[in-house]
Amino acid sequence: MHEPVLLEEVLESLQIKPGGRYVDGTLGQGGHAEAIARRLAGGRLLGLEIDPENLKSAKARLHPFGDLALTRRANFRGLPSVLRDVGWESVEGMLFDLGTSVEQLSGPSFSFTGDVPLDMRLDPSSPETAATYLAKVDERELADLLFRYGEARGSRRLARSILFELAEGRLNTNAELARLCERVLGRFGPRHPATRTFLALRAAVNDENGATEQMMKDAPSCLSVGGRIAVITFHSLEDRIVKHGFRAIAAEGVDGKTFSLPFKKPVEPGDEERSRNPRSRSAKLRVLERTS
Repeated sequence: MHEPVLLEEVLESLQIKPGGRYVDGTLGQGGHAEAIARRLAGGRLLGLEIDPENLKSAKARLHPFGDLALTRRANFRGLPSVLRDVGWESVEGMLFDLGTSVEQLSGPSFSFTGDVPLDMRLDPSSPETAATYLAKVDERELADLLFRYGEARGSRRLARSILFELAEGRLNTNAELARLCERVLGRFGPRHPATRTFLALRAAVNDENGATEQMMKDAPSCLSVGGRIAVITFHSLEDRIVKHGFRAIAAEGVDGKTFSLPFKKPVEPGDEERSRNPRSRSAKLRVLERTS
């Protein structure tokens, strides 16, 4: 079962009130949500998840809590409308874990060895796949995308090769893309050279940064006084969005409401968690609190 990252730090940061209302905007396998639900007594938990397989697993995990835990198949960029649907005007806390679970990364849609069509969708009902995205993008735009996600070494050469192979009909599956990345970039160290390319395409296909930016606009207004938003990031690009967004909200407020940053620096995993769960090593937790 997927191990939630920074679990104790999240619980401490949210300062959970037993009778409060809380949102897990990225339910995943339900690890964080289960821990939050265990601390509620008379409160409620709402979990949002766009991936139907993840949602199925999370529902099973939260089943023992009955009506205390609500779930909805929805992207967190639609948070205000979901809250209206369940009749909640405000909440005491929200969590957004922007990482992808081990189960998703090991599934066929994201596997480097999968002989499956280029997909990369988190929401299987979404019309755009990695294949349709690559069919419409130009070389410069693709190179810029790869560069932003850390593939600075050879990003333009790789973009050119991807589009050439696609035009020649030789790039149709995950495995073919992974082999192309290895040929163009070479292999250095334990990380597969396709890792950042798959990450970049997944972010583009699912508009992950757009969803995060929309959440940063909407979520603060949904907080009660004293409520907190906790966001876990795993990549420098998404972390910059959250860091600068929280700083601006704390400085300027939102709709007459004021906010503060409880921690000057992001909370990061300790040595024990890093050793036990290597995927946690790049995780950063940032928190925003509504003060009035």
